[in-house]
Amino acid sequence: MKTDPLEYLEYEDIRYARYRDKEGEISRGTAILFDDRNNRRMVNDYPHIFRVYRLKEGIKRFFGNDWFYAEEKLDGYNVRILKHHSRIIAVTRGGIICPFSTEWVHHWMGRYRIDDFFEMYPDRILCAEFLGDNPYNSKRDPALPAGMSFFCFDIMMPSGKLMHPEERYSILSDLKLPQVHSFGKFRVKDFGRIKDIVLNLNSSRREGIIFKRTNGDKAIKFVTAESDLIDVEQFIPYFYDIEPGFYSNRLMRISLFTREFGLDEEEYSSKIGKAILTGYSPLEKYEGSFENFTIYMHSLDNWKMLKKLIMTHIDIIHDDIEETELAGVRLYRIRFSRKHKKSTQRYREIISGHEE
Repeated sequence: MKTDPLEYLEYEDIRYARYRDKEGEISRGTAILFDDRNNRRMVNDYPHIFRVYRLKEGIKRFFGNDWFYAEEKLDGYNVRILKHHSRIIAVTRGGIICPFSTEWVHHWMGRYRIDDFFEMYPDRILCAEFLGDNPYNSKRDPALPAGMSFFCFDIMMPSGKLMHPEERYSILSDLKLPQVHSFGKFRVKDFGRIKDIVLNLNSSRREGIIFKRTNGDKAIKFVTAESDLIDVEQFIPYFYDIEPGFYSNRLMRISLFTREFGLDEEEYSSKIGKAILTGYSPLEKYEGSFENFTIYMHSLDNWKMLKKLIMTHIDIIHDDIEETELAGVRLYRIRFSRKHKKSTQRYREIISGHEE
């Protein structure tokens, strides 16, 4: 018997549903918002961005001789910000109205012209990367201040189509809304300039780069070797809970990146070994595979809603709450840990001498 692909949920007084899995032409993460008269508004998922492993060949294959834009790829989590009647809400990639993300959007409305955007474009959606101290991605950008930051990378039309980059740049600049850094417009013949940008991102240990067609409809992404090294080191303690391709793909990408960009192979051999050894170092005094998070929230009621959402997918071991202040604003600093069960069990067996 086929299960319903829709999961029906509520956020405060908003009734909505999300697609847990792909259904025909409708992708996972698509949300449906209901009003008091049971009218429906479909919030399309954010389109998949294809990854390439060899940059020059990938650009040639994807764009041919056409122009394209290059923008910095940030490593946070993807959020769609929209106005539902009089309410501005934030929807995660999975199609869930997130109390944490929505709370931060409301905080930013006092600083940025988010309200003005939706006054001008009430049916459009701001697509943004949320970075900083968050409950979804423990890989934190060290260049950012404590708390949360956001950077817009697309504007979605009611049809689900994405606005052309040039028009988006103009709107976001006029409203002074934070946006991802654009390196400009290129063609494949400009690969020398692109190579310099990528090498600079790599030496700065930045995440990577995204290339978008000028009409905004499709894109490809490329990640730096240094970002992959950070992932290998950070996520080894959760090895048995993460899909095996997570590690093998990153090791392959580091190897391909090193050769395509002419980096020192001895240096990167050493870096790979160091990342693996450092990643396994917690096994010397092992207590468990706990992934630690710190977040800042304005409301404990919103934390309770967020915690309930998180615990439908993972176990939270503990949560420590204390009042604090960020940039003159009173907040709650909440520390909690996620337990990776399979890794905890297997590593405990390994270090206690169990056979395999």
